[in-house]
Amino acid sequence: MAFNSATYLLVLLLAVVVYWALPGSARRIFVLLAGLAFYASWGIIFVWLPLLVAVIVYVCGKQGHAEPACAKRWTWLGISGLLVLLAIFKYRGFLLGNLAVFSGSAGSSHSWATTIAFPMGISFYTFEAIGYLIDVRQRRVKIPSLLDLCLFFFFWPNVLSGPIVRARELVPQLSFRKAFEGRFIFEGADRVIWGLVQKTVIANVLGVWVDHGFAPGLNSRPSTLDGWFLAIAFGLQIYFDFAGYTNMAIGTARLLGVTLPENFRQPYHAATPPEFWARWHMTLSRWIRDYLFFPINAKWQGAPLPLYVSLIGVMGLVGLWHGAGWTFVLWGLMHGTYLVLYRIYEAWRKMPAGAPASPFIAVAWRVATLVAVFAAWVVFRSNNVSQARRILSAMFYRFAAGSSYPVLFYACTAIVGVLCAVEPILLRKLGEMEERAETETLSPFRVMVHPIAYLFGLLLFLLFDSNNAQFIYSQF
Repeated sequence: MAFNSATYLLVLLLAVVVYWALPGSARRIFVLLAGLAFYASWGIIFVWLPLLVAVIVYVCGKQGHAEPACAKRWTWLGISGLLVLLAIFKYRGFLLGNLAVFSGSAGSSHSWATTIAFPMGISFYTFEAIGYLIDVRQRRVKIPSLLDLCLFFFFWPNVLSGPIVRARELVPQLSFRKAFEGRFIFEGADRVIWGLVQKTVIANVLGVWVDHGFAPGLNSRPSTLDGWFLAIAFGLQIYFDFAGYTNMAIGTARLLGVTLPENFRQPYHAATPPEFWARWHMTLSRWIRDYLFFPINAKWQGAPLPLYVSLIGVMGLVGLWHGAGWTFVLWGLMHGTYLVLYRIYEAWRKMPAGAPASPFIAVAWRVATLVAVFAAWVVFRSNNVSQARRILSAMFYRFAAGSSYPVLFYACTAIVGVLCAVEPILLRKLGEMEERAETETLSPFRVMVHPIAYLFGLLLFLLFDSNNAQFIYSQF
């Protein structure tokens, strides 16, 4: 059952009504059953997998907490088990295919590896489970009950594609003891409806042209104009697609009185490569920072060469986490290189002979960051390295005139780009209106503007629902 479906909206409305009608003690069982049913709607055959993950981390975490001398062993045992599951269910085809190439048996068949379905959300709840085990070992979280862990991994708003939540953030909220407040409905509905519009109206419309431009059998060389517009269109599509999912996830949780962490903060307004990752998929960025990057670099004490190597290596792993393919790895390596280049510039600027910061350099970095990010999106979206090379060559060094798409494609891409540019201003104005509304018991903004906006958003959803595409990040 996809978030961007009328069925989900109807089920969500019923679930929220039942949830608030139940006493606090019954809400936990209801939410767990709802999570199980939601996950089963994507494939009942894999409902056991998050349960197995919950059991693994519960046993390893409890044993590690009870036996401090063996805590490290229990932590690594649990992490190893989780990584084995991830390798089997997500990377088996990628690993076997590359093994066949390196062993010289590229012609051998591994078709059986593709017969096992992909368990939805495995990348996300695996990271949450690893973070939990590390937090337990570092005594940052109390040992929850097995029921709490099952609720944690089956909490349906974020089970498929995040945000990636830490146990110490979510588990304390899973008592579901909060009393009902009207603001939960407004805050939740705001995010759900806006996320639905982002996905259905913006991302899906751009996705029709993007899918055509990156079609596997399309071997023609694009013009320079088409290459740039394809790169920008996909960058906008994946942002509004994933931000739309995140808004719906945060909004769904808020309808239940639960707060999930934010995942986006206008990433295309980033002034530098590090700032982009402080604004894009923020819960993944902080997970990588706290559980991977900082531990790796702790023993090097900031030495430049190990820092640069680890940056590129870690970002390569981030790319592999997104998908089992070399284009994803290359995308991660590109971002790692961007981060290293900026750190080298920062180190040079702080030297006595380095140039002082200037508005011109700041603007240059902002433009370079945006161009570099969209160039990397071409690699991310391409079906293979050869296709990425053709599009990037048209963008940067093989000028070719002409256009291959209707004017509507270029116009829509430009309009969405302008919307993305003014997004911070719109959010600030809406925030100011919300603050004023909170001082009034029955403000016109809450009583009239909100319902009208909801109806308009739902109308747009119904008009554009014919292209009911899957969320991009649900494939990872």
